Amino acid sequence: MDKDKAGGAGGEVGEVGGLQKGLSVTTTALFLMAQIASAGFLSLPKAFANTGWVGPAMMVVFCLGVGFSGTRLGYCWVIMEERWPHRYGQGSRQPYMEMAERTLGRYGRSISLVLLVITLLGATTVYLILTANFLNALVDDLSSCEWVLVTGAVLLPFTWLGTPKDFWQVPLLAMLGTIVAVVVVVVEVLVEADLHPNPVYYNPTVYTFFLGFGAILYAFGGGVVFPAIQMDMKDRSQFWKSTVICFAVLLLLYLSVGTVGYVVQGSDVGSNVLLTLDTNKTIIKVAVGMEIINLLGSFLIGFNPMAQACEDVLNIDKKFGLKRVLLRSSLLLIEVVISLAVPSFDKILNLIGGSTVPIFSFILPSLMYMTLINMKPEPGWIPRSMTLWEKTLMCEMILVGVVGGISSTVFAIIDIVNPDSFSQSCFDNFT
Repeated sequence: MDKDKAGGAGGEVGEVGGLQKGLSVTTTALFLMAQIASAGFLSLPKAFANTGWVGPAMMVVFCLGVGFSGTRLGYCWVIMEERWPHRYGQGSRQPYMEMAERTLGRYGRSISLVLLVITLLGATTVYLILTANFLNALVDDLSSCEWVLVTGAVLLPFTWLGTPKDFWQVPLLAMLGTIVAVVVVVVEVLVEADLHPNPVYYNPTVYTFFLGFGAILYAFGGGVVFPAIQMDMKDRSQFWKSTVICFAVLLLLYLSVGTVGYVVQGSDVGSNVLLTLDTNKTIIKVAVGMEIINLLGSFLIGFNPMAQACEDVLNIDKKFGLKRVLLRSSLLLIEVVISLAVPSFDKILNLIGGSTVPIFSFILPSLMYMTLINMKPEPGWIPRSMTLWEKTLMCEMILVGVVGGISSTVFAIIDIVNPDSFSQSCFDNFT
């Protein structure tokens, strides 16, 4: 068997059919939530302000749609294990690319690989920038630019860890941080409502609507790492249960913080709702500290599959070694440079949310699932079919992903190229 096709995401050989030592359904759900509910919820009140009152309804639709796509994505790997157990039964370091190649060909694999790296590079860069901003809010002796350097240095050795199961404690801390931050934000926004006695609600324009569209999509943008996390499950066929748990919890958290922030502060709410509150309060400092923990954990979870994909392409051994250290350190250095050059997290968030997230969350899962189901059956295959409502829903998700993704990307790029859109580059401050 081809060495690159054997072994789980962490190189631990599992049994055919996905049964191995690994993550439980609940722990997997925590990994999914920790990866998704990181930076996205902070910008939701602003996203609602950009989209108007249709924003909360759009969030519910996106949550259901992306959650459904996540379950189909998990089934894609289960089907591949059933049909080609000797090739896929022991997992992969590039599961998304394996599914893309099997269903869309070699070009599908190459395109998905490039987009995966771009998506996770952008997402983890957002986490790095936000962490530095929050640290600056707590300790302003160092600027946000200097905190980027400190954060990068602290994260560096942790990026060398193997796979998610090597740091299973991370999602527990990350989700704890998210829940505390959300609760504090909701309560404190209500407490400080007197500071916004007459909130104004502007009608969205086409421009602001699609910026909000991208921000809401970004809040559910973890689909790109779902297969990598699924690889470390004890029973990969149960991934759908983890997905349902994940999105049910996320919808509750997101609707709470997004709606309360928008209703109380109106269209003038800031792009980072947590930093619109009084950071001198102890409870806000606690929330900021917990969100820092969340962002650091989400960074590690998002950085890992990107690094594994690059290692697989470069044929770097799965065991810890110098090549792994050099590659992952180089990737982190690239993110630090981007963070210093573009210190406005919302610009990157809107661009990634409008461009690559729809591809991984709406378009590819539906295309790959339908392709696998429609393949001409061979002897020994388990019969599988789709209902009419499944076909209809997946076609609609592909359409929304294409139209909404293109529109949001165009407006996000317009926002970025605006010469007044960025704050001063950190490199200007260092010179």
